[in-house]
Amino acid sequence: MTRSDSRGEASWHRMPPVLGLLWVFALAACASDGSFERESFEEATGDDTPAERAGLGFTREGALERASPVGDERARQAEAARVVRELWEVAGARGAPGEAWTFDYQVHGGALTLLSFRRTATGQGAGAAVEWSGFSRELTRSLSTLVGVKPRRLRFTLERGLERWRFELETVRGPVAVHARTVPESLSGASGLLVSDALTVARQLLPASRVPWEGRVHERARLQFEGLRLHPEVELGVFEVREGSGRRTAPGSADLRMPVVQALLPFANAVGSRTVEVELEGRHVRGEAEPRWRVVAATTLEPSAPPEELRDLAREYRAMQEDILRHWREEVEDSARLAGVWSFEQLAYWYVGGFIAKGALGAMEAVAPTVVSVLGRGGAKAAQWFRTVLIRTPPAEREALQRIWMKVEAEGLVALEAGEQARLRSLLKGMEHRLRTPITDKYSKDKLREWARQEYFEVHQPRLAQALGKERLGTYQVHHLVPIEHAHLFPTRGVNAAENLVGMAREVHSSVNSVWTFVRTNTKSVSAREVEEIAHITHNHFGRWFHVLYDSSKSGAALASAEKAALKEVAAVLGL
Repeated sequence: MTRSDSRGEASWHRMPPVLGLLWVFALAACASDGSFERESFEEATGDDTPAERAGLGFTREGALERASPVGDERARQAEAARVVRELWEVAGARGAPGEAWTFDYQVHGGALTLLSFRRTATGQGAGAAVEWSGFSRELTRSLSTLVGVKPRRLRFTLERGLERWRFELETVRGPVAVHARTVPESLSGASGLLVSDALTVARQLLPASRVPWEGRVHERARLQFEGLRLHPEVELGVFEVREGSGRRTAPGSADLRMPVVQALLPFANAVGSRTVEVELEGRHVRGEAEPRWRVVAATTLEPSAPPEELRDLAREYRAMQEDILRHWREEVEDSARLAGVWSFEQLAYWYVGGFIAKGALGAMEAVAPTVVSVLGRGGAKAAQWFRTVLIRTPPAEREALQRIWMKVEAEGLVALEAGEQARLRSLLKGMEHRLRTPITDKYSKDKLREWARQEYFEVHQPRLAQALGKERLGTYQVHHLVPIEHAHLFPTRGVNAAENLVGMAREVHSSVNSVWTFVRTNTKSVSAREVEEIAHITHNHFGRWFHVLYDSSKSGAALASAEKAALKEVAAVLGL
C-alpha cells in the first residue's frame, strides 16, 4: 500500500527538489559574459578560468579565510558530547537486550555531522535499566581520542547487552558529505521553531489508529531540511502492515511523537538544503495501552557531484552557508552585521548559488528578468557579473537584501513573511532598473576601476606586471574597451569581464581616451550598436599596444597616426 502527499507550489513557498542545491553547479559550463567585440554571448570565452575565482577570500579547500581562528578545543569537546546525546536519544534510552545500531558521522575539522543511522538487530525482553550517566561516561571516553579533525567518515556501532551498551568506532570509506559542517561548534539545544517543525512532521508520520492490536507496521517517508529548519511538508511513501490482522487498532496519543521528534532533530545540524529518508516502525505489545513508534533508519541522501570545473564554486557557496548558519545559531542580530566582513566577491558567490539552489529565480523573473537571465546560467562568471550589480546597489538596500537572504539561508523561503517577500521583490526590481541606468556615483566607478586593475595585473596578465616591474607598473593603465559610462547599454555583460579589460602605457591610454572624449563632446547619447562600433575602432587602431611593453621611441609617430585615423572613423559612425 502506498500513499503520497502532493500540494501546489506557491511562488515563494516552493519546496526545493531533492538535489536542488547542486543543480546550480550542474548548469552548462559554457555560460560566460558577453564579449564586447562582435562575438555572440555563446561564442565568447566559454570556460571559467582561475581569473574568475581568484582573490575571493576563500582558501584552496573552499573554506572562508577568517581574521581569527574558529573552532577551538572546547568546541570539539562539545561536538563529541552532542553526538553522545544523539546516540542516547535515538537508541540508548529505549534499547532492549540484543538490539544493535550503526550511526555514520562525517568528521571535518573536528565538527561532527550526522549522515545516517540504522537499527541492524531488534532486541527482546527488558534487561537492567541503562542509566544516562553510565552510557555517556563510557562513550565520551572513547570519543576523546578517536574522532580527530581530518575529513573522514566514522561509524559508531552500538550493541545492547543485558546490563549495558557496548560501543565500537571505526573509519569507513566514503566521500566528504557536501552538507557536512567544517567548523566545530558548541551547539545549543534545538530551537523552539525547529521542535515545532519536528512535531508537525511527526504528526503526519504517525497516522492515527493505524497500528494493529499486537501488531507491527513499517513506514517510509522523505523529509526536507532547509538550513536550520525542517520543512513541514512530508513526502509519504510505503506504509505496510507486517504483523497483525488490522481488524482492531491500538489507540494513540500525542506523546507517541516525541521519540520520532528526537530522532529527527540531529539532522538539522548540517548545511544547506538536504533530503532525509526515514523509516519508522510502529509496534503494539500485549499488555500495553498504546503502540510504540520509533525511527529505525534515517539517511541523508547525497546529491550528485558537480562537474570538476564547477567544484570550486560549490565549495565556496557551501562555506558561505555554513558561516551564516553558525552566526545565526549564536545570535540573529549579529548575523545581520556578518556581511560587513565579507567581500563583494564572497557575497556575489553566495547570492548566485542561493537564488538558484532555493528555487527563487522563477519568482524573481517578473520583477528582475535580466538578473534572472544571467544568474540562471550559473557558474563563476555569473557571480562576477552580480558583484558589479551589488556595487551599484545603495548600502541600505544591500543591507536589507543581506538580512532577508540570511533568514532564507537559515530557515528557507517559506520563513519569509509577506512584508519580507514584498521587500525582496522591491530590492530586485531596483537592481533591474539600475542595470539600465548610467553609473554616476564616484564610489561605484572607483571600485570597478580598482577591481579591474587588481584582476588584470594579478590574474589576467601577471607576466606583464612582472616584466614592467614595480616602478613602471604605475605608469600602465587598465582600460575598459567599453567604458564604465556606457555599461548600462549592455546589462547582461560584465563591464569588468576579462575580454573588456586591456592594459596599456599611459601615452596609449591618453590617445584612446581622446576618442571617447570626442564621442562625449559631440553627441548627447550613443546607442549600444554605436558604442560597440567605436570599441572595435579603438581595438583595431590601438590593439598593437594592448598587453605589451610600450617603447615611445619606436611607436610615438605610429600612435599619433592611429589616433587621427580612429577619430576619423568615429566621426563617420556618429554621422559628423
